[in-house]
Amino acid sequence: MDGPVHRRNVGFKAVRTYRKLMAFCFWALLAIRAYPQEVSITQIQDVVQGDRGTFQIDLGPTLSAPGVLLRLQHNSPHGSAAFLDGSSEARIMQSGDVVVQGIVATDELGAMTLSAWLEGAPSPAAVVFFEVFPPGPEPRIFREGQDVTGTTQETVVGREMSLSVVLHPGVPIRSQSWIIESPGNYTGGFLHTPLQGGPQPVVLTGPSVHFYWTTPGERRKVSYTLKLANGDTRTASVFFDVDGPSAAQVDVEPVKVVIAPSATPNSSVLGLVGSGITFHAGYLLPEGLSKNFTWVQLILFDSLMVKNKGETMYCVPKAAPIAQQGSGLDTGYPYDTRNPTRDNPPLQLTPDADEFLRTFHARMYLLWTSGLANSIAVPLGFVDWHFSALARREDGQGNNWSIRYGDGGPNDRRRPFTPSPAYPQWSSLVPYSGVLSCN
Repeated sequence: MDGPVHRRNVGFKAVRTYRKLMAFCFWALLAIRAYPQEVSITQIQDVVQGDRGTFQIDLGPTLSAPGVLLRLQHNSPHGSAAFLDGSSEARIMQSGDVVVQGIVATDELGAMTLSAWLEGAPSPAAVVFFEVFPPGPEPRIFREGQDVTGTTQETVVGREMSLSVVLHPGVPIRSQSWIIESPGNYTGGFLHTPLQGGPQPVVLTGPSVHFYWTTPGERRKVSYTLKLANGDTRTASVFFDVDGPSAAQVDVEPVKVVIAPSATPNSSVLGLVGSGITFHAGYLLPEGLSKNFTWVQLILFDSLMVKNKGETMYCVPKAAPIAQQGSGLDTGYPYDTRNPTRDNPPLQLTPDADEFLRTFHARMYLLWTSGLANSIAVPLGFVDWHFSALARREDGQGNNWSIRYGDGGPNDRRRPFTPSPAYPQWSSLVPYSGVLSCN
């Protein structure tokens, strides 16, 4: 077999191998000092399991009988090789090529040594480190330094999954790719700045993949595929049992639209009675996990029509950047971390207008986070709700208002909560600073 063979994965046992390599390098330095240029060993062909590798041995002209003793040694319990007669020692009398048979492949770099010994010498005259490679690359999947290929791993929703495959630089690669089963049940992350938020994509090419499960499930399969330059493919897989919240529910209490006195003189407030709309969440958790609540509210539509003496203005709350229909993240992330949470979108009615029409639509998301290291919040579902009212001033200059139309609460009163693994997404912020944009 001509030319170098495809090399196997470099494993994660490098520290132990490194120490052994240093020890043998010390031997080699002693040998160079004691026997300068007497013996040299050069590997000219990789040793492959079930096949042969070749080493060139050069003996100095001053060497005499009994020649040089060659020894094959195992630096770890993995990997095995022998000379053609099945032994671990061979004596040569002159320069030439020596053939080594690969028996058991190893995933450790430099797991074996071929050393040359002169008669009576306390250390080898030459040393070369080598590996026994499988007939082709055998990709192995690692998680946190552990080989998890073919295993079932236990984890929790929202916790980072970081998987990698390490290949020898000599492997002629055409492509590397990953397949994560159960689309829609994982994400590459959750971005949540005031001006931008939403799930992030997962990069499924290359030697590693990083993602987060967002829903519980069993036997979730993640596969890695290596495509070689010659078109051959190699695969490896790992499975996940994912735990997390279940049976999530959000109850919403009925609301009523009212006009109430305002703290500002000669004005009133149009809004919901009391503290407004209330969202009360609940869910089941496996033992050992903590309950917590992350609320995120998005404004889907918030429009205000103002009439005064026959003139009409259409306004929306000021958003950053400017958003159509007053949409965006409500106030900040998170909206709240208490349970229950509430909202009341009040509108101040002032005597400089005759009529106010408010149309407001929002979506309140419930998310959960484990609190574990390297974790993100995962969505459990949302409630779509609304508030709309038409208020008209009954006198020409006073503060006497009436509700001509008023309604509020969840869009679906029977089933207000929609379980969903979908993340909230936004590209603007509605701070509700009191500033309106009108035309």
